[in-house]
Amino acid sequence: MKILLISNMYPSEQFPSYGVFVQNTEKILVQHGIQVDKIVMQKKTSKLSKLFSYASHYANVIVTGLTKNYDYLYVHYASHNALPLLILKKLKKNVKIVTNVHGSDVVPEVASQEKYQPRVNDLLHHSTKIITPSPYYKGLVEEKYKVHNPIYIFPSGGVNKDLFHPYTDKSQAYQELNLDPTIRYIGCVSRIDVGKGWEYYLQAIAKAEQQTPSSYKYLYVGSGKDEAAFKEMIKTLGLEEKVIHFPLLPQSSLAYVYNAIEAFVFPTVRKGESLGLVGLEAMACGAPVIGSRIGGLKDYIIDGKNGLFFEPKNVDELASQLQAFINLPEDVKQQMSQQALQTANRYTVDVIAEQLPTIFLMRWKNESRSFNSLL
Repeated sequence: MKILLISNMYPSEQFPSYGVFVQNTEKILVQHGIQVDKIVMQKKTSKLSKLFSYASHYANVIVTGLTKNYDYLYVHYASHNALPLLILKKLKKNVKIVTNVHGSDVVPEVASQEKYQPRVNDLLHHSTKIITPSPYYKGLVEEKYKVHNPIYIFPSGGVNKDLFHPYTDKSQAYQELNLDPTIRYIGCVSRIDVGKGWEYYLQAIAKAEQQTPSSYKYLYVGSGKDEAAFKEMIKTLGLEEKVIHFPLLPQSSLAYVYNAIEAFVFPTVRKGESLGLVGLEAMACGAPVIGSRIGGLKDYIIDGKNGLFFEPKNVDELASQLQAFINLPEDVKQQMSQQALQTANRYTVDVIAEQLPTIFLMRWKNESRSFNSLL
């Protein structure tokens, strides 16, 4: 089988975490003997370079699709890749497209993303197969677009257990991050952008610490468009001594973060949070997740077992849950950590690796099969 992988997000040396899940899906397919060519974009930092990159990307998709034959064109991110694929489909009707939707593909986060929705709708209806990261997101696609094409669930490349696992000796994690090993930490890994909930995390820390001061410190790993506002809020709330901020780290370094923290906070407010792989990666290192009751998080967080829920944007409830976790007996924290590990084990690459190739190899008579039962 021969597949053309198409994505506007793919890692580079400068931005190693950008679209890393796309690279992970490529590796899985190649490891199962499938030939994969790719047309992908790496992150650009200027508007002009983005414009030229997209123009070249679109032209490459159309020309390659017309001049070469593939069993499937496998596209990540419907919104930003729909236009060249729809043009190609008109010019070469026998092209088979497998569309893997994510985040804002289905739930636009800002007004400017709404303009892509008609093309997303058209692409999904012209796709031979559709892949979603979670049962929650599958339901959104079915409800919003009324597609009758087969929809499968594949959790965004899965959790790499070779990288994300609990350390027997945590000292390496503290050393790599230059953290004091005598202090306990709670952490968050996320872009500092709209919808990510960073402001609610900071406000909840301030409220929790004001009500009941603790010896804990709080990590935040990430960068983004709202970074200036993030730093200003830390000052305004008087959290300079409580919050330790790291810029965006490569995926290989995130294992140190997850092993250094006792709990992971996932404060997203995005209805388009299609899975929340970072939460599962934290669980794979033994960190329970204190997360928003929203999106794909509802598919794997079990309140009081492997994590704690709070309502999105509810600062008071998040502050209460932070305090509740901090005050848990040590044996209960260990039980939650073990439950988190068990949950993450269902999403490891070894467990899910067979699912993705099977989606492409599956015959038409079995097209209605879902992989939800395997998660």
